[in-house]
Amino acid sequence: MAAVPTRCERKISGEYLSRGVWQPFSLSDYWDRNANRNPKGTAVSDGQRAISWAESKSWTDRVALGLIELGLPPDGVLLVQLPNCLELVLIRVACEKAGVLCLPVPRTWRKKEMGYTLGYTKAEAVIVPAQYRDVDYFGMVRDLQAESPRLRHVLLPTGEVPEGARSVAELASFPWEEKSSLAALEKRRYRATEVSLVNATTGSTGLPKFAEYAAAARLLYGRAYIENMRLTREDVLAALSPAAGGPNIPVYFAAPQVGAKAVVLGHFEARSAFAMIEQEKVTVACGVPAQFAMMVREPHLDHADLSSVRFWLSVGAPLPAALAQQIEEKLGGVVLNCYGAVDWGGVVFTSPDDPSEVRYFTVGKPWVGTELRIVDNEGKSCGAGEVGELEGRGPSCSFGYYRDPGATRMAWGSDGWMRLGDLARWDGQGNVIVVGRRGDTIIRGGQNVEPSEIENYLLDHPKIGQAAVIGIPDPVMGERVGVYVVARAGEPPTLEEIRSFLDAKQIAPYKIPEQLAVVERLPMLAEAKVDRRALKAAISEVWGGNRQGL
Repeated sequence: MAAVPTRCERKISGEYLSRGVWQPFSLSDYWDRNANRNPKGTAVSDGQRAISWAESKSWTDRVALGLIELGLPPDGVLLVQLPNCLELVLIRVACEKAGVLCLPVPRTWRKKEMGYTLGYTKAEAVIVPAQYRDVDYFGMVRDLQAESPRLRHVLLPTGEVPEGARSVAELASFPWEEKSSLAALEKRRYRATEVSLVNATTGSTGLPKFAEYAAAARLLYGRAYIENMRLTREDVLAALSPAAGGPNIPVYFAAPQVGAKAVVLGHFEARSAFAMIEQEKVTVACGVPAQFAMMVREPHLDHADLSSVRFWLSVGAPLPAALAQQIEEKLGGVVLNCYGAVDWGGVVFTSPDDPSEVRYFTVGKPWVGTELRIVDNEGKSCGAGEVGELEGRGPSCSFGYYRDPGATRMAWGSDGWMRLGDLARWDGQGNVIVVGRRGDTIIRGGQNVEPSEIENYLLDHPKIGQAAVIGIPDPVMGERVGVYVVARAGEPPTLEEIRSFLDAKQIAPYKIPEQLAVVERLPMLAEAKVDRRALKAAISEVWGGNRQGL
């Protein structure tokens, strides 16, 4: 049964509960509590539609009963591929009540990733928009049904429903409670310590894996944000990124615990983000560095009223220190830098009480029982200033990979420490400085180059909007340093300009890029991480033809 964790024995769950590390409450418990305490208060808004806590209880109860009426079995999988919208927030609550595993996936996935996921998870139902931003999601899923015999139900969130689909809005409006008592949900709903949510990894090493989470673990993560940012019912938490997890965890798992309003932005553009923040009086804006970079460079920034924002929460990718400073100078509020991974789940971030140099240059300290260590190639702990690989564990973490005990044992080992693949060092005050990714390190003539260091410098260049540094195979040096650049505006930089700019920073010459490719956009994974795997695969094409180089 999926509700039994792959990696966490029941005695460990019991220990977490007895120690008070975990609370015996599920996500839906908090939603129902808010419906009783503040029925008319707004639970979720997308800027166009809003739903109260009382309305959300009716919605989630009825959709949960509707999923059961459709024949979804206990621990069955509902695959959710939606942009930011009310339904994306509410559906995981309904699934928890129905005892159905909710598996949200990036809306950027197409047939390859969706087909693989449907086959692997044996999902019996999927929710997609009929069409969104010129993509025919319904047509894609209908094509996949021929290859996925277990997929019996295709659900659309709202609107007219074509043949072969059902409407979630229809499920939410039908009085199922008159046909089947709400008491039926008490028998089906997941408990706090059972796996009730599966998150897809970003797939940076190929096809995705699927991490298992219990409500108690995710809510513990949410409590860390509540404690750190001193959240109350008066706060408004906004999801700027389209990620179903990662950057938006406070929206899903912190806001309901304090009864705060959640706001989701359907499609990100700097101006639309400004408009939503003004309209909803957002106090905590959750996003990724690429979004914040676009916001600080928006020409119409001076016309935006962002005075309600207390915190800009940056998650999902490294936040350059220069960008962090620009956010506070141009947008106001305080920047909080966070570190994590979808399939790990530990809690590491900076605090509002930290000085600016800590918030700009580190990802902070572990919270709520999260443990971190930095080890060398022999597995020995590194001292302050020494670079090694991060490993982590703790009660907020994932229970393992769904239906993959072998990969779970390999990732976590016998002692529960997960190798995170990131290179880091301690700053001497207990804060973590992430310096790069183990697989991304460029070895040029025996000397190591960390791409993130060079990328952070390049984001200060007036002609550069985005940059990705990678290693280019070389028969003499082993690798040389190459850089993909997206121009900020107007004329793109030349290689000579980039080299002169970096030389003025007084960094080692071997770190300075030797080849340049100017592109219109960088390939991205979910949560706005650059897809370095795709960039490396294109090396021969890009640097074998039209490029600048020495």
